Amino acid sequence: MEVHGIDMTREAYRISTEINGIDVPGFVPEGLVMEMLGISRRPGHGEVYAWLEKHFAAVEAALNKRHSGSVPKRPFDRITLAEEA
Repeated sequence: MEVHGIDMTREAYRISTEINGIDVPGFVPEGLVMEMLGISRRPGHGEVYAWLEKHFAAVEAALNKRHSGSVPKRPFDRITLAEEA
C-alpha cells in the first residue's frame, strides 16, 4: 500500500494498493482515523501514517473487498475506491 497524501476537498488520505497486477486507488477518511484514535481534532500526518501502518492489513483488505464488489466490515466500510468517490 502506498500513501499519496491528503485530499483536502474529500478530507481523506489518498492511498493505493496493487490487486491482481492493477494499481487500485482509494480514500481513507480522516474521520475514520480520528474516531479510531479517539481524538476530536484533525490528526497530524505522522499520526495518520502511524495509524495506516498499524491498520495496514485491514485497510488493504477493505480495498480488496471494495474492488471485488463487496462491502468491508465496520468501521473500515468508510474506506472507498477512488472511482466511487
